[in-house]
Amino acid sequence: MNQKGFVFDPNRCLGCRSCQTACSVNHNLPPGITLRKVTAIELAMEGRLLKYYLSSSCNHCLNPECFRLCPNHAYRKRRDGIVVFDEGKCKGCGTCIRSCPFEAPVLLPDTGKVIKCDLCFAKLEEGEEPFCIGACPVGALKLFDPSEHHEHLLLKILPGIPRIQVTRPAARYHPLKIGKQVGLQLPNHTMMKEGGSNDSS
Repeated sequence: MNQKGFVFDPNRCLGCRSCQTACSVNHNLPPGITLRKVTAIELAMEGRLLKYYLSSSCNHCLNPECFRLCPNHAYRKRRDGIVVFDEGKCKGCGTCIRSCPFEAPVLLPDTGKVIKCDLCFAKLEEGEEPFCIGACPVGALKLFDPSEHHEHLLLKILPGIPRIQVTRPAARYHPLKIGKQVGLQLPNHTMMKEGGSNDSS
C-alpha cells in the first residue's frame, strides 16, 4: 500500500492559520468547526523554553481506532492509506470521537453526525493539492512524496506532541531547527539578568 499522509515543517510555519481557514471555508464548515488546527506549542527543554507552531488534522493512521471501533462501519481505509468516512452510515454515537487520540473526527451540530479530514482525496484524484496545502504561503505543509522526501530524515513525532504511536499515524515532521519560526529562549529571570531577549538562531 502506498500510504499517503501529510508532511509538516515547523521551521517554516508562521502560525497564520491559512491552512485551517482554507479547509473550513472550502468544506463549508459552520463557525467554530475545524478539521485542521494550528496550535502554538510551548515546552521547557533543558531549562529553556521551546516555541513553535503545529498544524495538524487527521493522521490517516495505519491502525486507525475510528475504523476499528465504529459500530456502524462508517470508516474505511483506501488502498492509498487515506481513512475516509461515510456520513450516510453515521448514527452520531460519538464512539470515533472518543476513541481517536488526535481528536480528528468532529461532530456537526446541525446534522448530529461526524465529519473528518479525508485528505481531499477527490482533489488528489484530479491531480490537485488538498485545500490546506495549497493555501500555505510558505510551503510548511505538503503531501508525502517519496521522490521529494527522504522518509528516514523525517520524524514521526515532535517535542510537545503526545507520544501516541499505537495507531501508527502517517503524519511526518521535519526536525526542529532553531531559527525565526522556532524559538528557544532562556527563562525570564535569565533574560532580565541579561538585559533583554536571548532568542537563539
